[in-house]
Amino acid sequence: MGAGAEFGHAAAKWEIADVARTPEGKTLLKRYLNEITEGAAFKGSPRSAQFLEYVIWQSAAGKVADLKERTIGVELFGRTPAYDTGEDAIVRVTASDVRKRLVQHYSGVGKASEFRISLPSGGYVPELIRTLKIGNDGWVTQLSVDERPVETPVQGFPSWERPKNETTADWKHWILPILGIIALTVGISLTIVNRPGPIASSGKRVGNSDAAPWTALFDGSRRVLIVASDPNIEEIQRMSHSSLSLSDYANQSYLPPGANNLSPAEIGFMKDILRGNKISSFDGSIIANLASLMTPGHNRVLVKAARDLRVKDLQTDENLVFLGSPRSNPWTSMFDPVLDFQFAFDTRTQREFIRNVHPGKGESNEYVPTAGGFDTGESFALISVFHNPGYVGRVLIIAGASGEGTEAAGDLVADPARWAATLQSCHIAKDASRQSVQILLHLETMAGSSSTVNTVACHLLPPGS
Repeated sequence: MGAGAEFGHAAAKWEIADVARTPEGKTLLKRYLNEITEGAAFKGSPRSAQFLEYVIWQSAAGKVADLKERTIGVELFGRTPAYDTGEDAIVRVTASDVRKRLVQHYSGVGKASEFRISLPSGGYVPELIRTLKIGNDGWVTQLSVDERPVETPVQGFPSWERPKNETTADWKHWILPILGIIALTVGISLTIVNRPGPIASSGKRVGNSDAAPWTALFDGSRRVLIVASDPNIEEIQRMSHSSLSLSDYANQSYLPPGANNLSPAEIGFMKDILRGNKISSFDGSIIANLASLMTPGHNRVLVKAARDLRVKDLQTDENLVFLGSPRSNPWTSMFDPVLDFQFAFDTRTQREFIRNVHPGKGESNEYVPTAGGFDTGESFALISVFHNPGYVGRVLIIAGASGEGTEAAGDLVADPARWAATLQSCHIAKDASRQSVQILLHLETMAGSSSTVNTVACHLLPPGS
């Protein structure tokens, strides 16, 4: 570990694996990584955030030798082992974008950060650097990762001892990230307050579409429970090349069967990421849009992370909204018996596709994407709305074969003008507010964004659905 001084500061570089070998070090690492990926610099680029998280935790697991372009392309971006890195530059392009966003972060809100994460050019091994102030006496205050933490009054989160020569302002660099983590954790289960309705391209505020089949969900007569997706669950299934059953997920048994074939280090890494309870970056805007659909004067919307849900939460007459396909939100698979379009998983390509159980004239039996998440190609998504079997409430599922698909479906749900056009293309009755229906969407994707979203098929489900 080397240190150098410049303009009253010294830089100490730590090996990330050394930092992560203690619980306190892992807490430190998670704290600063969250501060970066959830900040403004990485907003709108989930792919770059996932890339940074991937290389950090691979380094933490001591797997820096695996941080090579081809390995990252295969494990993170779902490329085949023989893919042409010369033709497909997704790893290099994403790494370059991460470096630019890190510069942006530390030029803005992260400027005062005591610890900095960097991704040196020419490779994919990240570094953790601590900028230390040099006192008037010329000595550098050094902090070892083996120092014992002390408990703060804030939720019992561990914190490092404050050197005696640090000011109160310096101490805030520790407290603010901790408070941010707490706010995000608590916020996921708070009731969302009512928001103004959506705004049309003309700039005029528009009302909610009375024709949409999900109108009854948001009329305020019943509380709406929105169940956000679980990207960590999708990630560990991808890592283990296996699928987690709804039964295991509901019983909080989160390691999929394929984990038995992994090394202890890999299993340890999977357990580490499962300690968090994130929602997909795509879900945030969808949740906000759904809250805006509530009838004015009502704010009965509750959000839960999929992993916080229990079976008893679904035994209700309330209205339910699920975000994500079965790979990221296993709860959605419980409704397959009443649906025509169902998600399935191809073990060969390690991708989800959509199976058409009751194909109509001219429809395919299967709709298979050519692109995975943060990839370029075509993909599919579903909007499903129906009565909750055995209960009075209704269910809305917004799901794509990739995050981009889920986002595209969510945008359509919240756009009255586009939904009116969809009604026409589907030849559905003008007032569909009480109908049960599935809408299959096709979209083009590129690097985390979707375009050219078209309706492929519309199925009216039986009235009891």
